[in-house]
Order: sequence, then C-alpha cells, then structure tokens
Amino acid sequence: MENNTSFNLSEIWPHEQKDGYKIYQSGSHRKANFIRVFVPDNPVHDKQGKLKLITYLHGFGLCMPQFYEAHLEALAKSGYYIFFPDFQKSEYPNSQVGKRIQKANIKKSHLSLWAYRALKIATNTNRSSKLNKFQPEDLFCSEEEQTSQEVPTIQGNLDEPKRFDYLRTSLAVATIILVIKFIYTWFNDTYGKNLIHLISTVGLSLAHKPSEWIKDAIALTEQSWQYLCRINPQLVQQEFDFYVFGHSLGGLLALSWPIYICGENQQKFFPQQIITADPAPSTEMGIPRIAIWILKLFRSPFAIAPINISDIGNQLNIPIGIMHGANDDLVKPQSWVNTSFWQPKSNFDYIASQQKKIYFSLSNKQHQPPLVAFHNQAVTDTTYYDDALFKHFGGVKNGPNDYNKQYVWPGLNLVIKDQVRVDQLLGNFPLQTIEVTDILPEKEWDIKLIVTIIFTVLAVLTLVYWFFSHFGTVFNQ
Repeated sequence: MENNTSFNLSEIWPHEQKDGYKIYQSGSHRKANFIRVFVPDNPVHDKQGKLKLITYLHGFGLCMPQFYEAHLEALAKSGYYIFFPDFQKSEYPNSQVGKRIQKANIKKSHLSLWAYRALKIATNTNRSSKLNKFQPEDLFCSEEEQTSQEVPTIQGNLDEPKRFDYLRTSLAVATIILVIKFIYTWFNDTYGKNLIHLISTVGLSLAHKPSEWIKDAIALTEQSWQYLCRINPQLVQQEFDFYVFGHSLGGLLALSWPIYICGENQQKFFPQQIITADPAPSTEMGIPRIAIWILKLFRSPFAIAPINISDIGNQLNIPIGIMHGANDDLVKPQSWVNTSFWQPKSNFDYIASQQKKIYFSLSNKQHQPPLVAFHNQAVTDTTYYDDALFKHFGGVKNGPNDYNKQYVWPGLNLVIKDQVRVDQLLGNFPLQTIEVTDILPEKEWDIKLIVTIIFTVLAVLTLVYWFFSHFGTVFNQ
C-alpha cells in the first residue's frame, strides 16, 4: 500500500513567506548551529531535471545573513536553494534582521566581561552539575535578543572545546581588547570600540579550530536538506547539483569544503565547482597580526591549527574561481599571486586543479562616487556597525554596488546556470562601470606614503644630528 503521509511544512518548520521564496531558520548563533535556508517558490531545474543548491559561507565575524542579505535574496528569487550557516559561535541576535548595534553595547566594558569569563572558567564556579562540570553557556550574557526556533535534528557537528581551551581563548581575547583600547583610545576611539565589539561578539568561536568550523557548516547543510526532504517527500528522489560560495575567510573554507566531506550522506554535497570572493589564503590573514600573535601566545585552538591553501591546495582538483579586488587592503591580492623566499610557489599555484582562474576587479576613481575594489565586494550591508569600523575592515556598504551587480553576483550566477565554467568567466561579466582582468596590475606608488616616509626619515636624521651635536662632546670626554 502506498504511503500518502504528508507533512504540513508551516507547522513543522515555521517559515516567513517572501516575494518568490520562503525563509526557514533553525538554531542559535551562540550554539554555532544557526542556519537560514532560502527555499524558492519556483525552483530552477537544469536540462537533466536537477535542482541547484548553494551553501554561502560568510567572512570572519560577519555571521548574520544581514551582511549578505541582498545577494541571498537575489539567488533565492533566481530559483536556487540557499543555505547560510553560521559556523562561528557568536553572540549576534537570531532575529530576522539585526538592528544597528546600540551605542550602549558599544560602550559596555568588554574587557571586564572577558576578564570575568576567564576567572569564572578558572575557578569553575558552576555548582549546578553533580559532577561540577563546566557549562559554556553560562559564559554568555543575556542582553542581546536570542530567541530562535530550533529543529532538534539540525544541530551541526561542533564538538564542545575543553575548559582550558575556553580559558586560553578568554585570556587571549581580554589581552587583545586591552591592546586595542591602548592603541585606539587616543586617536580613533569610535573605530576601537566597534572593533572590540566585533572581536568580543565572536571571541568564543576562537576556542575552535577552523577545521571544526568547516565540518560544522557541512553538517548543518546536510542536516537542513535532510529535514526539508523529510517534510517534503517529493524532494527525496530529487537530484541536484551542489555549489559552494564563500567570502573572505568563508572563501578559504569554501576552498576547503571538498577535503572535509566525509561519509556517504555527505558525498552528495561534494561541489561541482567552487567560486569565492576575496578569499584569504590562510585563516591567519585578514585579522590584525597582533591579534594572531596574542592568540598563538595563549595557544588558542583557532591560531595553533590554521588552514593554509599551501597545505590543502594539492587536494583540490575541481574547477575553482577566485574573484578578488585589486585594491583589497585586508587580504591583499598579492598574497595569492606573489612568491617569496620561504614559499617558492604562489598560493594560487598550490591549487592542483588545471581548471582554475583568479580575477581582479579594478577601481574606478573617475566614477562619482569613486568605485574602490576593496575587500567587501561581496558584502551588501555593513550598517549593523558604525561606518568607522568598516572603513578599515574591508569597506563600508550601505547596499549593493556595481561590484556586486557587475562582478560577484553575475559571476556566481553564470556558473550555477552552467553557462560558463568558473575558470572561463573573463569576458562574460556584464561590465559597465568597472574593469576586470586576470593579471594583477603593478601596484602604483602611494605619493602620500612616499612623502610621509621621506619626512619621517628627515625628522629622524634631524633628531639624531641634534642629539650628537649637543651631547656628542660629552661622550668623547
């Protein structure tokens, strides 16, 4: 007898109906099992009848869908299933759209908070458990809105760190905050406070290794699709092509995705192609160097077990495309194409695939306002934080700009539609106000920097001359 049992999706997994798609959400940022799934009302099928599924991986600290919302919506309206997992343990609100961060939260003492967390971990003050076991959820404050609809079978795959991993990380974050306060309080207080808030928000995620993040993102994608199939039986036998896209740190994790696929159930999520925007060649890049040093000093798991493209690139044998910005100051494009004394091959050349290409968008200073090919080309909205932060953290975005509409968005869309392979996009971008090349232009000399260096050298020489002209006779006696 045929089983005609059906499920009411709205009762089992509440959703929000949008224009042309639905949004399903499960989990919490704090538990690192947050995922938002965009389900199209009219899914696209290719000539073989396959659906198109995409996992979209965020940059470091950009854990809310809001940072990429316009792109996620555009992809869903195009008929694709989109999975947006937060693989970092963070303290962002789980609400549909996060409001601009409140000034009261910017001004609160994050240093005291992390010092308190370190002390609480060290003294193991939680007595609620019979075994006096450390409970990491006790570390979170309850000021931010954190309500969330949680699907029990969608929990990701993130092992809980050991207590001493949390302790080392808490001490490291407290030290980083102290250094930032010391440096920026004097000349850029607003930037310093916003940067502290960003680091504090994702600080507990640094108790995990980056390899654990990518495994979690894969598991959240797999489990979400399985649940959609369970409550929509027509999807069970539906074949699909899977793709992964990532920005910044998420771009490196996207490149790492095939390596961390494991088990028969996950094989269907082995990507057909990978396309990234401004990816970092190492999980240590794009983060202030002083912060990495401090994290290494305290042996935080994030810093002692980095992912490097030079280590994993020889395992990548599928079509790969990198869309970078020529004027990216956070993850400099030179880090992909230049060699060094200790690294005879460029990071891009470490990728084994013969079907690979790196593209560079150029700035257009004649455009009004000027278009800068910075790090946050894929980002569409940074208004959750003050602009003072993102002027130095990849670029301010108050909505999609020409780099989104002429470069990043069509690049991904052309690949998903099977119209152009990812390494053959040059000449197919719908460019109007920007230019894209596959050869990184020589970096122009910064006149202001040159003048600054000259004046600094002259000032030092003058000081040295003055010192010896006044005190030199004393030393000669």
